[in-house]
Amino acid sequence: MTREESWQVQGITLQILQQIESLGLIVSVHRLGGSLLGSAPASVEMHAVRPDAETPKQYIARVPLNEHDEPDYACAVLLEERVEVDLLG
Repeated sequence: MTREESWQVQGITLQILQQIESLGLIVSVHRLGGSLLGSAPASVEMHAVRPDAETPKQYIARVPLNEHDEPDYACAVLLEERVEVDLLG
């Protein structure tokens, strides 16, 4: 399984994550279940790491599943914004 296959995303969401990777970052997608006590909802979390930096830089975006119709897309857009703000600043 490739890293892209492990993301389990498609369409524009896949294109956004591929674009982030084209900048030299490593992207991962994590699907988190809700807390047992209900204090934290299920969510999708995406990480982008710049491994070539002297001190590796990590960007993280998390979106609760119950707050968006398309949480994968919303999370990818948020991650993209965080990367762009830092790189293009």
